[in-house]
Amino acid sequence: MNTLNQQLESKSEKDVVEKEVLINGKKNSKVYLTPQKIDEINQLLQTPEFIYDQKIKLEQFAQRVAVNSTYLNRYFNQEYGCSFLQYLTSLRIEQAEMLLRNSNAEIEDICYNTGFNSPSAFHKAFKNRYGYSPSEWRRRCLT
Repeated sequence: MNTLNQQLESKSEKDVVEKEVLINGKKNSKVYLTPQKIDEINQLLQTPEFIYDQKIKLEQFAQRVAVNSTYLNRYFNQEYGCSFLQYLTSLRIEQAEMLLRNSNAEIEDICYNTGFNSPSAFHKAFKNRYGYSPSEWRRRCLT
């Protein structure tokens, strides 16, 4: 293990390092990103123009942060327990929930402004998260 840590330290200039670890007796690759790369990812995840872009895909996000898309998705699964798309949808739903609670904007406008491609996709994701459609949820919050 010390040899592996020395190898990791000697490769500190790399953005992504894979390390073999044993999980339940099976070899698994664990992805490590440099602190600078993690900061870059976190900054991008806080950029509304990027996150609420309906066209954003894992591959585009990976290109933007210069990390292989497979590694990036593994990183999200490892760190957040979900895929990049699930994490992105969660961020969008949280923003939509805030807008539903604090504005009078039309639900369709909230849908598109938070990065969903269609009202049906928005309704499905919202209902999966909160158990109510956006309109039902808004009605319950306002009463």
